[in-house]
Amino acid sequence: MPHKLVLVHRENKIATLVLNRPEVMNAMNREMLIQLHDIVMQIAADESVNVVVLKGAGDHFSAGADVALFSEKIAPYDWLVAMKGVGQIVRTLREMPQPVVVMLKGVAVGGGANLALAGDFVVAAHDARFCEIFASIGLILDYGGTYLLPRLVGLARARELAMLADEIDGKRAADIGLVYKSVPQEALDKEVQTLADTLAAKPPLALRLIKEGLEKSFDMSLQQVLGWEAANQSVMLQTPEHKEIVKMFLEAKGKAS
Repeated sequence: MPHKLVLVHRENKIATLVLNRPEVMNAMNREMLIQLHDIVMQIAADESVNVVVLKGAGDHFSAGADVALFSEKIAPYDWLVAMKGVGQIVRTLREMPQPVVVMLKGVAVGGGANLALAGDFVVAAHDARFCEIFASIGLILDYGGTYLLPRLVGLARARELAMLADEIDGKRAADIGLVYKSVPQEALDKEVQTLADTLAAKPPLALRLIKEGLEKSFDMSLQQVLGWEAANQSVMLQTPEHKEIVKMFLEAKGKAS
């Protein structure tokens, strides 16, 4: 059996995906990317999973692409195929119905940084090290960084992160809105678990449509957004989950009065 470069743990409707090359700071080689691609596609279609947690094994999230790849004789077409596969991973994380929570500790560099940013909630350790290293090694952003950075922090800050390629820590990343939250290293596991549990307890269809609507909103006019909301809210108002929550609220209000 081939070595599992992406581990999967399931518990209480939460699927935890672990990048599993700790000996090289979870640098991503072709085998890891193939496994990650297949797993995220499977999880996206699994209705028993309400929340996805993505993290790295050991002390780091990911150092990005395995440097050994750059020394191999890979034809341009093969690179194109590989990069399109990477794009499918990022797109699936953004479009899958489940919220994706990323635990960011140690390094998140290059493709590893942007893979993390593809999550819906990135919780970083204060001392995590984040770097868009591409410009320093003669490359452009990948793993969706060109799309994600300006949407998260605005164009001016995106230029700073991408063109200067300076390393920032988790606390700074949270301060500029690049990630959801930064906490001390010792609190990271508990913070991620609490967030995942909170999300897993909410009606999954509501979260799915909220995620979808926010993602689509950048490509829609206000009129289109209002039409999307009207169509989907009319459906959500009829769901058993919503009706049960309203019933519980009214019953609790009646007892209190």
